[in-house]
Amino acid sequence: MKNNKSKDIKNFLNFEFSSEEEKETFKKSSKTYSEYKEIIELFDNVKPLDYNEEVILEQLDHARLKPSTKKQQVIPLYKKWMPISISATVLLFVSVALFNIKSNLEHHTLAGESVQISLPDASKVWLNAKSNIAYNKAWEKSRAINLKGEAYFEVAKGETFTVKTPQGIVTVLGTKFNVKQRDTSFEVYCYEGTVAVMYKGKETILKANNFFNSKTLDIDMQKSIAAKTKPNWIENVSIFENTPIYDVVSDISIQYDIEFDINSNLNKDLKYTGSYHYDDTLETVLSVFCESLDLEYVKKGKSIYLNKK
Repeated sequence: MKNNKSKDIKNFLNFEFSSEEEKETFKKSSKTYSEYKEIIELFDNVKPLDYNEEVILEQLDHARLKPSTKKQQVIPLYKKWMPISISATVLLFVSVALFNIKSNLEHHTLAGESVQISLPDASKVWLNAKSNIAYNKAWEKSRAINLKGEAYFEVAKGETFTVKTPQGIVTVLGTKFNVKQRDTSFEVYCYEGTVAVMYKGKETILKANNFFNSKTLDIDMQKSIAAKTKPNWIENVSIFENTPIYDVVSDISIQYDIEFDINSNLNKDLKYTGSYHYDDTLETVLSVFCESLDLEYVKKGKSIYLNKK
């Protein structure tokens, strides 16, 4: 039954009915036509593309015999062409895919890994663990980067520089700033110059040593007490000052490629002050962390289970 349906549809789309009468009979009596009427009728008026084979071959011979320093790739022509609308759709899909492959540059990092990247305009990007950026090769036309994760930027003077994340957009002209985008948070810290942060339709302007945190939208609270020159993770260190426990374990997760399972009996408002170096062993980090908060942990594979002592 399925083979007959496929054959009928194929005949219809490839114009292979012997007569208009046969075609009309198919349209009136075939269950296949009634089931797929909307799709089939999209191609009802499509005709095969006519071409003069002798003219085409003559042009190909002329091109082949013409001297050239480059190798010419000859693409064979076929007598039967697919319907124009189908060909156009496939061509568009392939063209978009090839364009994306050729036009975009991407960088990504694994757990516990960070890299430094130089952009075409001499701007620099430091990419933190489990993060990725993508930007167009035609950098001079648009200085725009798509970011997932965390990155520190030192932007060269020039046209507008934009960092787009799934949660917010950061726009600058020339400055130093850090953007951190994770599943439940979006943070921007300005180290030098001025940064414009667009979050949920509202713009916030940050000056040097001001920061934006999607969890702390009070502008008066978004000011750093101590001036900083770079984020701590650039120096392979994470430092926490009265930081919610969920943000701490999220940070540890991306550096050591593990997942935390926090017991529901733990206080969700629990906060941690401390630090760890990325060269420290996971056991050392967890021991210090748990000792400070009177917790205990159990490690099973790549999962860490946190409980009260």
